[in-house]
Amino acid sequence: MSSWLEEAEMEYRADLDDAWYSVRVAAEENGDVLRVKFCGFSEEYDKVVRVSELKSKRDIHNLSERFRPMSVQVQDSDCSKVSVGDIVCASFAFREDDVRFYDALVDGVENHAHARKEGGEEECLCNFFLIWMHGPNAENLTSTTVENICQVQSCDSSPNVKPKRSFLQFANQDTRCAKRSVSKICSSEADRIGSHSDSSILDMDFGGGGNEYVILLENLDKGSSPSMIAEFIQRATSVSPEVYIFPNISSEKSTRGVLSLGSKKEFQKLTDFLDSPKHIIMSSGGRPWVIVEKMTRHNPLRASTGIQSQRTLQNMSFGSSKGIKVVHVGTEEHKMAKLLKDLFVEFFNHQKRLHEKLDLDVENILQLHQAL
Repeated sequence: MSSWLEEAEMEYRADLDDAWYSVRVAAEENGDVLRVKFCGFSEEYDKVVRVSELKSKRDIHNLSERFRPMSVQVQDSDCSKVSVGDIVCASFAFREDDVRFYDALVDGVENHAHARKEGGEEECLCNFFLIWMHGPNAENLTSTTVENICQVQSCDSSPNVKPKRSFLQFANQDTRCAKRSVSKICSSEADRIGSHSDSSILDMDFGGGGNEYVILLENLDKGSSPSMIAEFIQRATSVSPEVYIFPNISSEKSTRGVLSLGSKKEFQKLTDFLDSPKHIIMSSGGRPWVIVEKMTRHNPLRASTGIQSQRTLQNMSFGSSKGIKVVHVGTEEHKMAKLLKDLFVEFFNHQKRLHEKLDLDVENILQLHQAL
């Protein structure tokens, strides 16, 4: 193994070409500067980020999501671990001496019996069909073999992968809009979308004080019932969350809800199900569910008002969840669901930026008024 690879701490998706590179990070100038050093490259290629360049919470978030744990090369004997719907990090050769790595969705697998190399080593002869998510082949379908595929690692598998803590602390202190600490370097879809909610969500009475884990869902059918959602989740995952539906104004065509759980194990199981790249959850009205926030709650609770709830599966009207379904990757339904989900996420992010601008404008006006 190359010495620079042994030194690598994490992966970083570069701004210029969207490719993933092995990097090391260092906080400099008393935490005011974060230096990203690309392993195998000279210092002239270093990425230098200054606290002063991060103007908002979104800037910090966008920087943090460019990092993740090191992806793991798939071995010939482990090719069966690569499944349709997986997100992988695959190599693309511009030239023989210029190979870069980009994320791709596994669209299909063509299995073949493995051969034996001279000396008895197993050789995978399977073909993998990839839809590229970044790079020169973005949105194109190509085929490749196992030696060009790495498995993307979750944050849970490498909990210590994060940018230098002192740098992020300085960034959060110096950024007016950065009200919440940004510590994890990689995240699920909920973190990529950002937070539509605020700390008031955590202050509500979700579970009478016993439940510490909360998932906020958006884009639910208007008129969705807590019992309908709870029944579907229980049947699909054997997890029984407490479900809450928020009231909405008449002009809104969708609504939002909260799933509350008291067990970290159940929270992770439900999150994995809802966040899986292999499928999308569709409501009876054809709306894809979207996770926009996942929270751990430690603060005292206040009573909530105006929220429909379903605390248990007792006295439920079974059969009401038949309209909710799971649509799997590779189907026409999934293509439509993905299109609708991306459309909602784009709208959601736009709305969030408007909220942030409004908050900033209000703050500026109040400060000006106080100064007079």
